[in-house]
Amino acid sequence: MILDATAGNRFMWRIKDDERIFYIDMELELEVRPTIFCDNTRTPFKDKQFDTIFYDPPHSWKQGEHWYTHPRRSKEYFERYGDRSIPRYYGWDKYKNKSQLCAHIYKAQTEFIRILKDDGLLWLKWNEVAIELNKVLAYFIDWVELMRLDISARVHPSGEQSTYWVVMAKKQREDVQVDMTQFPTGRQEEWKKTGMEKWMQ
Repeated sequence: MILDATAGNRFMWRIKDDERIFYIDMELELEVRPTIFCDNTRTPFKDKQFDTIFYDPPHSWKQGEHWYTHPRRSKEYFERYGDRSIPRYYGWDKYKNKSQLCAHIYKAQTEFIRILKDDGLLWLKWNEVAIELNKVLAYFIDWVELMRLDISARVHPSGEQSTYWVVMAKKQREDVQVDMTQFPTGRQEEWKKTGMEKWMQ
């Protein structure tokens, strides 16, 4: 099962009602309701329930009355400029300052450790409008970065910033056991030289 931990208006999804995806959000005035309303730092899910989690947190905090700081203002903006699609909502109104935002990100990743399967993947989306990616990744202390995709757009509503999808996995708590007898005869010694002996059964 897939969890969208910051569903917003499900803007990133082409199919917005897929039964394989569980959508959550804490904003009550969305145009598209999530599966349930809840805080992604305190979810009602069982341990190790999800295969994949998508996490696109707010990338900044309240800075003036921009159209993307509240669902109603977002809708007004798109109606004003003739865009009738489902409006974006970035959630900037939820945090008064950088400290509040970073504290929430840290608590959320801790919850993801609990509800993600041990072999699951966490997809983090981050835009460097206010904080550099590497500073945000410092809060993901129990994760291993597997891949980083630069998806920066030439034109962004807030100006030019880099945007990334980062794929992470949990740090392994136990060594993976490998049966060395499955390797071709005569190759075991060669594999030992590469350090594989620590996984021998």
